[in-house]
Amino acid sequence: MVLRKETSEPGMDEPARKKLKLQDDGINDDLELLQRNLLGQCLCSVSESCLRKPFQGMKVITEDDLQGCRTAVVAEWNRDRTLQFVSTVQLLCEVAIKQNARGLVCSRITDVIDALIRNEHELVDHLIELGAHSDRFVCFAAGRALSAFFIVSRAHVDPRWLDRLTENAVKSTHPHKMAFSLEVVKHIIEWKDCDEHPLEERTSDDNPPSSCHVLSVNDPESLDSSHIKCLCIKALEAKWPSVVSRFGALITSFSQSYEATVITFLALWEAIISVKANLSIVDTKPFYAHLDGFVSLLNSGVPPMIWKHLLNLFNEVLCYGSTLALQDVLAEEPCSLAHLVVRSVKDWRLLDSLPYRGGSGRFGGGAGDGDRPLLQKAVLLVLKAVAVTVKETRCDSSSDSSLSSEVEDADADMAVIERSIREVLRQLDLCVKALLPFHPETPLAQWVVQLFADQDDALVEGMVCCLDVTAGLLYRESALPDLRLALSPAVTFVQFLRAVSHDSDVLLDLLVSNETCFLLYLLRLLKYIRRNWPEFVSVCARELDDTMGVLIRLRFAIHRLVSKALFPYNINPVLKLLEKCEQMYEGNHNG
Repeated sequence: MVLRKETSEPGMDEPARKKLKLQDDGINDDLELLQRNLLGQCLCSVSESCLRKPFQGMKVITEDDLQGCRTAVVAEWNRDRTLQFVSTVQLLCEVAIKQNARGLVCSRITDVIDALIRNEHELVDHLIELGAHSDRFVCFAAGRALSAFFIVSRAHVDPRWLDRLTENAVKSTHPHKMAFSLEVVKHIIEWKDCDEHPLEERTSDDNPPSSCHVLSVNDPESLDSSHIKCLCIKALEAKWPSVVSRFGALITSFSQSYEATVITFLALWEAIISVKANLSIVDTKPFYAHLDGFVSLLNSGVPPMIWKHLLNLFNEVLCYGSTLALQDVLAEEPCSLAHLVVRSVKDWRLLDSLPYRGGSGRFGGGAGDGDRPLLQKAVLLVLKAVAVTVKETRCDSSSDSSLSSEVEDADADMAVIERSIREVLRQLDLCVKALLPFHPETPLAQWVVQLFADQDDALVEGMVCCLDVTAGLLYRESALPDLRLALSPAVTFVQFLRAVSHDSDVLLDLLVSNETCFLLYLLRLLKYIRRNWPEFVSVCARELDDTMGVLIRLRFAIHRLVSKALFPYNINPVLKLLEKCEQMYEGNHNG
């Protein structure tokens, strides 16, 4: 791409300045014309010269007659011109993506995109160069334009572009440039091909006009961004050990100037590992290799915002409610992280370093009410680590218990795990009660609902963890009785129903929604109630009628939807368990 400099050269004569200004005005007009027509979904009325001029640019006249002219880059333009250019590129790519998804594409838009993909104008190099721009918004806009370009290019992306992009995260000393590269990859990884709601009404403005020469697109691969995601992951994988080492060092010797860059790195790592990214296990496995080394970075010298993103990363690895709770055999990586978190809490007093009050890391003192979201993330991580550890031990026990001696060994292993878990939960309980005004006698099973009352997804996952730990530990007759009280699933459920004002519609909404793992929780809770009915009745006490009233109303509501074929999935297992619990309740009354 030959893109001209915005301002005139020193010593340039008046005719040259006038000529340069005319060229300036011409490109500005072309960019505005492109934008207006792109908003109208069609470039058919734009001349060939206007289409190409903004990308070809102009040569700059200099005072050196021997040279005659020189080339310039977008980064030398002023802020307004640069933003206008990158926003036009982004708009062009995003219109092409949407039209491609709908199967009808303006042929002139396709022509321009194809020219850019062939790198006729070296667009990628210039956008990457903007990653070091002094203006943060220019960096952001260029990053969005570049990620949109990669997404529309899909399988045609040159791997060398991605190598150059990811190289910045390893070698660049410029924080903005490092963050720019990581943010581009993150945006691609998080991209969803179908971002249009199925019920969203399209207007005539969303389609090319009738005068447009449209091309029909029927290639399924043209709608799939998995290839470009895979290319990004492969480009990053080769450099990942160096990237991790570099950012580990940045966190250890933390500098405020690198905070945004570190946060971008941690958010990218979380996005790669997230089940929402829909990447293959093979592609993501290399990105689990260095997690353990970052647990030790959770200390009082690290600011709260970095703590939060580290906790988000670890919580994503221990995706208990959405993945691990459903697996018969757990992978080594999440189990290793869970063990380390448990050990860090039990032996190394991890929770003492929690920067709850202004980063002081101390429970007493400090101004304000404290950082509740930070505490929620830390508590959820500990509950997940405990649940994964117990589940892994149970899985190992069940697979290796064919002989009586192995049964005894497995029972002894569980007894050791139980004592370790008891200490971890004791420290967790002390930590929460030192930071929040819970009564000293309030059991974990109760305050876990109160702590997460404003976070549906975390609340339900926390309840699943407590329930599974209870089922995993307390099947043994010798199980510690204080653990049974601390983790009582009945106490948790009663408190949950209080929190939702005994409204069965709330439970129905959670069942229908796919934003939480409430189906998993309710299914396992009802099985637990059926197996431990006397305990459930005892814990509910005077609230038994109110509690069962909610479950009975829920059963009626589910049955009505099922009879009209309106329930989104097979809910029959839950219905049968609700009926069984209702029968036991009626037997309890009749008895």
